[in-house]
Amino acid sequence: MKKFAYTQSSKLTGWRHHFDSLTEVKFVISIMEEYAYLRSPVSMYFHPGTHHLTHFPRLFHRRYTPDFLIRHLQTHEAFLVEIKPRAFEGHPKLSEHELIANNYIRSMKFDWTYKVVFDDEIILTADQLSEFEDCLRIRDEAGRLDWFEHYVKKMSALPAHLMVGSNAHIDFIMRGWITGPPNLFTSLMIKNGRI
Repeated sequence: MKKFAYTQSSKLTGWRHHFDSLTEVKFVISIMEEYAYLRSPVSMYFHPGTHHLTHFPRLFHRRYTPDFLIRHLQTHEAFLVEIKPRAFEGHPKLSEHELIANNYIRSMKFDWTYKVVFDDEIILTADQLSEFEDCLRIRDEAGRLDWFEHYVKKMSALPAHLMVGSNAHIDFIMRGWITGPPNLFTSLMIKNGRI
């Protein structure tokens, strides 16, 4: 099998946002209206020979950090997502990462599903594509960060009590918990058919 070689990618790093590529930005744009997300949510340490997880890494242990954890705002389904170029399909590392992620999910008793999303599976609506193309026209990292911050505020479907970076936001994405003022919590539970 031919080894996949990464080319230089455009990184986007700033307050609350860190993306290794514009493909990751494109992915977030595609999910933002329906999902809450965390970037690089967990790092999993494992023995390279046995693939057993450890909470006390040593020099010989390896680390795997998936790209996103996303949770649907209505159904509350959660996905641990790895973004890869299609050329990476079939690479043995993908199988290894899937094994490690599924072991982690099972051992932590999370309700997540591990999923690899290839770059050609990220589909944008016409409006989302227009916004993404606006981002691509910006040449400096600071300008892209400003654009992304503005886009998040404009397009995010998150309720106010799930403000990005808040404990409620993290609890919702990690565990599906809805926290907030009692009347807001009750109304959300009723809206989602949980009461």
